[in-house]
Amino acid sequence: GLMPNMFLGNSLVNMYAKCRSIEHARQVFDKIPIPDVVSWTVMIAGYTKHGHGEEALKLFEQMQCECVKPNKVTFISIVKACTHLVDLDQAK
Repeated sequence: GLMPNMFLGNSLVNMYAKCRSIEHARQVFDKIPIPDVVSWTVMIAGYTKHGHGEEALKLFEQMQCECVKPNKVTFISIVKACTHLVDLDQAK
């Protein structure tokens, strides 16, 4: 079902992401009816932290399509995701 409480949903996404269970974090994120900037940012930061830069960028793009305005933390996570992708590309 849907996640009725935004604070609880965001907290669960954050917890799962920090515990390296990014799949569970995404499942909870997808159950939040109308994710706010915190929801999007926590999920993007989780992807970034665990080396899923492409997923972070895709989610950021989706966030923009949903007309959710990013905050400073969102942008920091996106810069880190891009840096990680550049590092991977240079390692090839």
